[in-house]
Amino acid sequence: MRQTIAIFVDAYRELNHRRLFWITLVLSGLVVAAFAAIGNDEEGLTILHWSIPFPFLSTNFIPQADFYKFTFAQLGVGYWLAWIATIIGLVSTASIFPDFVDRGSIDLMLSKPIGRARLFFTKFLTGLMFAGMQVTVFTLASFLVIGLRGGDWEPWLFVAVPLVLVFYSYLFAVQAAIGLVTGSVIASVIGVFLFWFVVSLVQTGDGITLAWRVTNEITVERKISRIEDQESRIEKRSTALVDLKLAADGGDSEAAEQIPELERELDSRRNRFKDSDEELAEEIQTLELSRSINGWFHVANTCLPKTSETIDLLERVLEDQAGLVRPAPPSDDTVRQFGDMVGRGEFEERYEAELDSSHGPVWILGTSLGFEALVLGFAVWRFRRRDF
Repeated sequence: MRQTIAIFVDAYRELNHRRLFWITLVLSGLVVAAFAAIGNDEEGLTILHWSIPFPFLSTNFIPQADFYKFTFAQLGVGYWLAWIATIIGLVSTASIFPDFVDRGSIDLMLSKPIGRARLFFTKFLTGLMFAGMQVTVFTLASFLVIGLRGGDWEPWLFVAVPLVLVFYSYLFAVQAAIGLVTGSVIASVIGVFLFWFVVSLVQTGDGITLAWRVTNEITVERKISRIEDQESRIEKRSTALVDLKLAADGGDSEAAEQIPELERELDSRRNRFKDSDEELAEEIQTLELSRSINGWFHVANTCLPKTSETIDLLERVLEDQAGLVRPAPPSDDTVRQFGDMVGRGEFEERYEAELDSSHGPVWILGTSLGFEALVLGFAVWRFRRRDF
Protein backbone atom coordinates (compact mmCIF):
# COMPACT_ATOMS: atom_id res chain seq x y z
CA MET A 1 0.00 0.00 0.00
CA ARG A 2 2.84 2.39 0.76
CA GLN A 3 4.28 1.85 -2.69
CA THR A 4 0.90 2.67 -4.29
CA ILE A 5 0.52 5.84 -2.24
CA ALA A 6 4.09 6.90 -3.04
CA ILE A 7 3.55 6.36 -6.79
CA PHE A 8 0.22 8.16 -6.62
CA VAL A 9 1.76 11.14 -4.83
CA ASP A 10 4.64 11.19 -7.30
CA ALA A 11 2.20 11.09 -10.24
CA TYR A 12 0.19 13.91 -8.66
CA ARG A 13 3.31 16.04 -8.28
CA GLU A 14 4.17 15.41 -11.91
CA LEU A 15 0.66 16.40 -12.97
CA ASN A 16 0.76 19.41 -10.67
CA HIS A 17 3.82 20.71 -12.52
CA ARG A 18 2.01 20.69 -15.86
CA ARG A 19 1.06 24.15 -17.04
CA LEU A 20 -2.21 23.00 -18.53
CA PHE A 21 -3.32 21.78 -15.09
CA TRP A 22 -3.14 25.32 -13.72
CA ILE A 23 -4.34 26.89 -16.95
CA THR A 24 -7.51 24.81 -16.74
CA LEU A 25 -8.04 25.81 -13.11
CA VAL A 26 -7.57 29.46 -14.03
CA LEU A 27 -10.01 29.10 -16.93
CA SER A 28 -12.54 27.47 -14.60
CA GLY A 29 -12.09 30.40 -12.25
CA LEU A 30 -12.62 32.88 -15.08
CA VAL A 31 -15.77 31.06 -16.22
CA VAL A 32 -17.18 31.16 -12.68
CA ALA A 33 -16.14 34.83 -12.33
CA ALA A 34 -18.04 35.62 -15.53
CA PHE A 35 -20.93 33.55 -14.17
CA ALA A 36 -20.93 35.66 -10.98
CA ALA A 37 -20.55 38.95 -12.88
CA ILE A 38 -23.85 38.59 -14.71
CA GLY A 39 -27.27 38.73 -13.13
CA ASN A 40 -30.73 40.17 -13.58
CA ASP A 41 -32.82 42.86 -11.99
CA GLU A 42 -36.23 44.43 -12.51
CA GLU A 43 -35.12 45.97 -15.82
CA GLY A 44 -33.27 43.04 -17.38
CA LEU A 45 -29.70 41.71 -17.62
CA THR A 46 -26.91 43.08 -15.42
CA ILE A 47 -23.15 42.86 -15.99
CA LEU A 48 -21.28 44.02 -12.88
CA HIS A 49 -22.87 47.45 -12.19
CA TRP A 50 -24.20 47.95 -15.72
CA SER A 51 -27.83 47.21 -16.47
CA ILE A 52 -29.11 46.22 -19.93
CA PRO A 53 -32.87 46.52 -20.54
CA PHE A 54 -34.04 43.04 -21.44
CA PRO A 55 -37.59 42.33 -20.21
CA PHE A 56 -37.45 38.59 -20.87
CA LEU A 57 -34.48 38.25 -18.46
CA SER A 58 -35.81 40.58 -15.74
CA THR A 59 -36.71 39.36 -12.28
CA ASN A 60 -40.36 39.96 -13.21
CA PHE A 61 -40.01 37.21 -15.80
CA ILE A 62 -37.41 34.89 -14.22
CA PRO A 63 -36.35 34.96 -10.51
CA GLN A 64 -32.64 35.41 -9.75
CA ALA A 65 -32.20 31.85 -8.47
CA ASP A 66 -33.77 30.40 -11.62
CA PHE A 67 -31.66 32.73 -13.77
CA TYR A 68 -28.43 31.40 -12.26
CA LYS A 69 -29.64 27.80 -12.43
CA PHE A 70 -30.56 28.29 -16.07
CA THR A 71 -27.13 29.79 -16.83
CA PHE A 72 -25.36 26.94 -15.00
CA ALA A 73 -27.34 24.32 -16.94
CA GLN A 74 -26.98 26.01 -20.34
CA LEU A 75 -23.36 27.15 -20.16
CA GLY A 76 -21.77 25.39 -17.19
CA VAL A 77 -22.96 21.86 -17.93
CA GLY A 78 -23.94 22.10 -21.60
CA TYR A 79 -20.71 23.68 -22.83
CA TRP A 80 -17.99 24.01 -20.19
CA LEU A 81 -18.09 20.61 -18.45
CA ALA A 82 -19.36 18.58 -21.41
CA TRP A 83 -17.00 20.02 -24.03
CA ILE A 84 -14.40 22.67 -23.29
CA ALA A 85 -13.11 21.42 -19.93
CA THR A 86 -13.15 17.82 -21.18
CA ILE A 87 -11.11 18.68 -24.26
CA ILE A 88 -8.57 20.59 -22.16
CA GLY A 89 -8.44 17.70 -19.69
CA LEU A 90 -7.79 15.12 -22.40
CA VAL A 91 -5.02 17.25 -23.88
CA SER A 92 -3.51 17.80 -20.40
CA THR A 93 -3.46 14.10 -19.49
CA ALA A 94 -2.51 12.78 -22.93
CA SER A 95 1.18 12.38 -22.04
CA ILE A 96 0.66 10.40 -18.83
CA PHE A 97 0.93 6.94 -20.37
CA PRO A 98 3.29 7.70 -23.30
CA ASP A 99 5.72 9.28 -20.82
CA PHE A 100 5.11 6.43 -18.40
CA VAL A 101 6.18 3.69 -20.86
CA ASP A 102 9.16 5.70 -22.07
CA ARG A 103 12.54 4.06 -21.48
CA GLY A 104 13.97 5.19 -18.19
CA SER A 105 10.67 6.16 -16.54
CA ILE A 106 9.17 2.69 -16.75
CA ASP A 107 12.42 1.01 -15.68
CA LEU A 108 12.42 3.01 -12.46
CA MET A 109 8.78 2.16 -11.76
CA LEU A 110 9.18 -1.55 -12.48
CA SER A 111 12.09 -1.75 -10.07
CA LYS A 112 9.63 -1.12 -7.23
CA PRO A 113 7.89 -4.08 -5.51
CA ILE A 114 4.48 -3.44 -7.05
CA GLY A 115 2.38 -5.34 -9.58
CA ARG A 116 1.97 -3.98 -13.08
CA ALA A 117 -1.83 -3.92 -12.86
CA ARG A 118 -1.73 -1.82 -9.70
CA LEU A 119 0.88 0.41 -11.31
CA PHE A 120 -1.34 0.95 -14.35
CA PHE A 121 -4.46 1.77 -12.32
CA THR A 122 -2.50 4.15 -10.10
CA LYS A 123 -1.54 6.13 -13.19
CA PHE A 124 -5.10 5.92 -14.50
CA LEU A 125 -6.52 7.27 -11.24
CA THR A 126 -4.04 10.14 -11.43
CA GLY A 127 -5.58 11.25 -14.71
CA LEU A 128 -9.09 10.95 -13.25
CA MET A 129 -7.96 12.99 -10.27
CA PHE A 130 -7.08 15.82 -12.67
CA ALA A 131 -10.63 15.84 -14.07
CA GLY A 132 -12.14 15.36 -10.62
CA MET A 133 -10.36 18.41 -9.22
CA GLN A 134 -11.43 20.56 -12.16
CA VAL A 135 -15.11 19.66 -11.99
CA THR A 136 -15.15 19.84 -8.17
CA VAL A 137 -13.67 23.34 -8.12
CA PHE A 138 -16.05 24.52 -10.84
CA THR A 139 -19.14 22.97 -9.21
CA LEU A 140 -18.25 24.28 -5.75
CA ALA A 141 -17.72 27.79 -7.11
CA SER A 142 -21.01 27.62 -9.04
CA PHE A 143 -22.78 26.37 -5.91
CA LEU A 144 -21.49 29.42 -4.00
CA VAL A 145 -22.48 31.83 -6.79
CA ILE A 146 -26.03 30.43 -7.02
CA GLY A 147 -26.31 30.51 -3.23
CA LEU A 148 -24.84 33.97 -2.66
CA ARG A 149 -26.20 35.75 -5.73
CA GLY A 150 -29.40 33.80 -6.26
CA GLY A 151 -30.23 32.94 -2.66
CA ASP A 152 -30.81 29.25 -3.43
CA TRP A 153 -28.38 26.74 -1.90
CA GLU A 154 -28.80 23.68 -4.09
CA PRO A 155 -26.69 20.64 -3.00
CA TRP A 156 -27.90 18.61 -5.99
CA LEU A 157 -25.40 20.54 -8.12
CA PHE A 158 -22.67 18.29 -6.71
CA VAL A 159 -24.11 15.30 -8.57
CA ALA A 160 -22.19 16.81 -11.49
CA VAL A 161 -18.90 15.68 -9.90
CA PRO A 162 -19.39 11.87 -10.11
CA LEU A 163 -21.34 11.91 -13.39
CA VAL A 164 -18.89 14.17 -15.22
CA LEU A 165 -16.02 12.10 -13.83
CA VAL A 166 -17.66 8.91 -15.13
CA PHE A 167 -18.22 10.61 -18.50
CA TYR A 168 -14.57 11.67 -18.62
CA SER A 169 -13.38 8.19 -17.63
CA TYR A 170 -14.93 6.66 -20.78
CA LEU A 171 -12.71 8.83 -22.98
CA PHE A 172 -9.64 8.73 -20.77
CA ALA A 173 -9.70 4.92 -20.76
CA VAL A 174 -9.54 4.93 -24.58
CA GLN A 175 -6.82 7.58 -24.54
CA ALA A 176 -4.80 5.59 -21.98
CA ALA A 177 -5.03 2.40 -24.08
CA ILE A 178 -3.95 4.22 -27.26
CA GLY A 179 -1.10 5.98 -25.45
CA LEU A 180 0.06 2.70 -23.90
CA VAL A 181 0.05 0.82 -27.22
CA THR A 182 1.53 3.56 -29.42
CA GLY A 183 3.68 5.44 -26.91
CA SER A 184 2.69 8.61 -28.77
CA VAL A 185 1.04 11.67 -27.24
CA ILE A 186 -0.21 12.89 -30.62
CA ALA A 187 -1.69 9.50 -31.48
CA SER A 188 -3.52 9.32 -28.15
CA VAL A 189 -4.99 12.82 -28.58
CA ILE A 190 -6.05 12.31 -32.20
CA GLY A 191 -7.29 8.80 -31.48
CA VAL A 192 -9.51 9.74 -28.54
CA PHE A 193 -11.02 12.71 -30.39
CA LEU A 194 -11.79 10.54 -33.42
CA PHE A 195 -13.31 7.94 -31.11
CA TRP A 196 -15.41 10.64 -29.40
CA PHE A 197 -16.59 11.86 -32.80
CA VAL A 198 -17.63 8.35 -33.89
CA VAL A 199 -19.42 7.73 -30.59
CA SER A 200 -21.31 11.03 -30.97
CA LEU A 201 -22.37 10.08 -34.51
CA VAL A 202 -23.64 6.68 -33.35
CA GLN A 203 -25.60 8.21 -30.45
CA THR A 204 -27.12 10.84 -32.73
CA GLY A 205 -27.97 8.16 -35.28
CA ASP A 206 -29.62 6.04 -32.60
CA GLY A 207 -31.80 8.95 -31.49
CA ILE A 208 -32.77 10.08 -34.99
CA THR A 209 -33.54 6.57 -36.29
CA LEU A 210 -35.59 5.92 -33.14
CA ALA A 211 -37.62 9.06 -33.94
CA TRP A 212 -37.98 7.85 -37.54
CA ARG A 213 -39.14 4.43 -36.32
CA VAL A 214 -41.71 5.92 -33.90
CA THR A 215 -43.01 8.21 -36.66
CA ASN A 216 -43.46 5.24 -39.01
CA GLU A 217 -45.17 3.20 -36.29
CA ILE A 218 -47.69 6.00 -35.66
CA THR A 219 -48.23 6.43 -39.42
CA VAL A 220 -48.84 2.71 -39.99
CA GLU A 221 -51.18 2.45 -37.00
CA ARG A 222 -53.23 5.39 -38.27
CA LYS A 223 -53.28 3.97 -41.80
CA ILE A 224 -54.50 0.59 -40.51
CA SER A 225 -57.23 2.33 -38.51
CA ARG A 226 -58.36 4.27 -41.61
CA ILE A 227 -58.34 1.12 -43.74
CA GLU A 228 -60.40 -0.75 -41.16
CA ASP A 229 -62.85 2.14 -41.17
CA GLN A 230 -62.97 2.08 -44.98
CA GLU A 231 -63.57 -1.67 -44.94
CA SER A 232 -66.38 -1.28 -42.44
CA ARG A 233 -68.03 1.41 -44.56
CA ILE A 234 -67.73 -0.75 -47.70
CA GLU A 235 -69.37 -3.68 -45.90
CA LYS A 236 -72.25 -1.44 -44.77
CA ARG A 237 -72.75 -0.01 -48.27
CA SER A 238 -72.57 -3.53 -49.77
CA THR A 239 -75.28 -4.66 -47.39
CA ALA A 240 -77.35 -1.63 -48.35
CA LEU A 241 -76.88 -2.48 -52.05
CA VAL A 242 -78.11 -6.05 -51.47
CA ASP A 243 -81.18 -4.70 -49.66
CA LEU A 244 -81.88 -2.30 -52.53
CA LYS A 245 -81.62 -5.09 -55.11
CA LEU A 246 -84.02 -7.21 -53.11
CA ALA A 247 -86.40 -4.29 -52.89
CA ALA A 248 -86.03 -3.65 -56.63
CA ASP A 249 -86.79 -7.32 -57.35
CA GLY A 250 -89.93 -6.87 -55.28
CA GLY A 251 -91.09 -4.07 -57.55
CA ASP A 252 -89.75 -1.02 -55.67
CA SER A 253 -88.95 1.42 -58.49
CA GLU A 254 -87.37 4.00 -56.17
CA ALA A 255 -84.91 1.37 -54.91
CA ALA A 256 -84.08 0.42 -58.49
CA GLU A 257 -83.19 4.02 -59.29
CA GLN A 258 -80.75 4.19 -56.34
CA ILE A 259 -78.84 1.04 -57.31
CA PRO A 260 -76.57 2.53 -60.07
CA GLU A 261 -75.53 5.46 -57.84
CA LEU A 262 -74.73 3.13 -54.94
CA GLU A 263 -72.75 0.81 -57.22
CA ARG A 264 -70.67 3.74 -58.46
CA GLU A 265 -70.07 4.80 -54.86
CA LEU A 266 -68.99 1.26 -53.95
CA ASP A 267 -66.61 1.07 -56.92
CA SER A 268 -65.07 4.39 -55.86
CA ARG A 269 -64.70 3.22 -52.26
CA ARG A 270 -63.17 -0.09 -53.36
CA ASN A 271 -60.63 1.73 -55.55
CA ARG A 272 -59.68 4.03 -52.67
CA PHE A 273 -59.45 0.99 -50.42
CA LYS A 274 -57.14 -0.71 -52.91
CA ASP A 275 -54.92 2.40 -53.12
CA SER A 276 -54.81 2.68 -49.33
CA ASP A 277 -53.92 -0.99 -49.03
CA GLU A 278 -51.01 -0.51 -51.46
CA GLU A 279 -49.86 2.58 -49.55
CA LEU A 280 -50.02 0.60 -46.32
CA ALA A 281 -47.82 -2.11 -47.80
CA GLU A 282 -45.23 0.50 -48.76
CA GLU A 283 -45.39 2.15 -45.33
CA ILE A 284 -44.98 -1.22 -43.62
CA GLN A 285 -41.84 -1.79 -45.70
CA THR A 286 -40.55 1.63 -44.62
CA LEU A 287 -41.39 0.77 -41.00
CA GLU A 288 -39.46 -2.51 -41.21
CA LEU A 289 -36.52 -0.65 -42.74
CA SER A 290 -36.56 1.96 -39.97
CA ARG A 291 -36.73 -0.76 -37.33
CA SER A 292 -33.80 -2.57 -38.91
CA ILE A 293 -31.62 0.55 -39.18
CA ASN A 294 -32.53 1.71 -35.67
CA GLY A 295 -31.79 -1.78 -34.39
CA TRP A 296 -28.27 -1.69 -35.84
CA PHE A 297 -27.65 1.79 -34.46
CA HIS A 298 -28.95 0.73 -31.05
CA VAL A 299 -26.70 -2.33 -30.98
CA ALA A 300 -23.70 -0.16 -31.89
CA ASN A 301 -24.71 2.40 -29.27
CA THR A 302 -25.07 -0.34 -26.67
CA CYS A 303 -21.53 -1.55 -27.34
CA LEU A 304 -20.03 1.96 -27.07
CA PRO A 305 -19.87 4.39 -24.14
CA LYS A 306 -22.74 6.87 -23.96
CA THR A 307 -20.92 10.22 -23.66
CA SER A 308 -23.67 12.67 -24.59
CA GLU A 309 -26.34 10.52 -22.96
CA THR A 310 -24.41 10.55 -19.67
CA ILE A 311 -24.34 14.36 -19.77
CA ASP A 312 -28.03 14.31 -20.69
CA LEU A 313 -28.63 12.06 -17.67
CA LEU A 314 -26.87 14.65 -15.49
CA GLU A 315 -29.06 17.39 -16.96
CA ARG A 316 -32.18 15.32 -16.30
CA VAL A 317 -31.20 14.80 -12.66
CA LEU A 318 -30.51 18.52 -12.24
CA GLU A 319 -33.83 19.34 -13.92
CA ASP A 320 -35.82 16.95 -11.73
CA GLN A 321 -34.07 17.55 -8.40
CA ALA A 322 -32.71 21.11 -8.63
CA GLY A 323 -35.18 22.74 -10.99
CA LEU A 324 -32.59 23.51 -13.67
CA VAL A 325 -33.77 23.87 -17.25
CA ARG A 326 -31.58 21.62 -19.34
CA PRO A 327 -30.46 22.74 -22.80
CA ALA A 328 -31.87 21.03 -25.87
CA PRO A 329 -29.18 19.33 -28.00
CA PRO A 330 -29.08 20.11 -31.74
CA SER A 331 -30.37 16.62 -32.54
CA ASP A 332 -33.66 17.50 -30.79
CA ASP A 333 -34.47 19.86 -33.68
CA THR A 334 -34.31 16.93 -36.08
CA VAL A 335 -36.40 14.81 -33.72
CA ARG A 336 -39.06 17.54 -33.52
CA GLN A 337 -39.30 17.55 -37.31
CA PHE A 338 -40.46 13.94 -37.17
CA GLY A 339 -43.00 14.96 -34.54
CA ASP A 340 -44.39 17.63 -36.84
CA MET A 341 -45.17 14.94 -39.40
CA VAL A 342 -47.58 13.04 -37.15
CA GLY A 343 -48.43 15.53 -34.41
CA ARG A 344 -46.11 16.44 -31.58
CA GLY A 345 -48.36 15.37 -28.72
CA GLU A 346 -48.57 11.65 -29.52
CA PHE A 347 -45.08 11.55 -30.99
CA GLU A 348 -43.36 13.07 -27.94
CA GLU A 349 -45.28 10.76 -25.61
CA ARG A 350 -44.29 7.65 -27.60
CA TYR A 351 -40.72 8.84 -28.15
CA GLU A 352 -40.14 9.61 -24.45
CA ALA A 353 -41.63 6.25 -23.50
CA GLU A 354 -39.23 4.48 -25.90
CA LEU A 355 -36.29 6.43 -24.46
CA ASP A 356 -37.29 5.56 -20.90
CA SER A 357 -37.59 1.85 -21.72
CA SER A 358 -34.50 1.42 -23.91
CA HIS A 359 -32.21 4.30 -22.81
CA GLY A 360 -32.63 4.29 -19.04
CA PRO A 361 -29.93 5.25 -16.49
CA VAL A 362 -28.96 1.61 -15.84
CA TRP A 363 -28.46 0.98 -19.57
CA ILE A 364 -26.54 4.24 -20.08
CA LEU A 365 -24.12 3.80 -17.18
CA GLY A 366 -23.99 -0.01 -17.14
CA THR A 367 -23.10 -0.53 -20.80
CA SER A 368 -20.71 2.45 -20.81
CA LEU A 369 -18.81 1.21 -17.76
CA GLY A 370 -18.80 -2.28 -19.27
CA PHE A 371 -17.08 -0.91 -22.38
CA GLU A 372 -14.62 0.99 -20.19
CA ALA A 373 -13.86 -2.19 -18.23
CA LEU A 374 -13.07 -4.03 -21.48
CA VAL A 375 -10.76 -1.24 -22.67
CA LEU A 376 -8.95 -1.08 -19.34
CA GLY A 377 -8.74 -4.87 -19.26
CA PHE A 378 -7.07 -4.86 -22.65
CA ALA A 379 -4.71 -2.07 -21.59
CA VAL A 380 -3.70 -3.93 -18.40
CA TRP A 381 -3.21 -7.16 -20.35
CA ARG A 382 -1.04 -5.33 -22.89
CA PHE A 383 0.92 -3.60 -20.14
CA ARG A 384 1.58 -6.83 -18.26
CA ARG A 385 2.74 -8.72 -21.34
CA ARG A 386 4.86 -5.96 -22.85
CA ASP A 387 8.60 -6.38 -22.58
CA PHE A 388 10.12 -3.10 -21.42
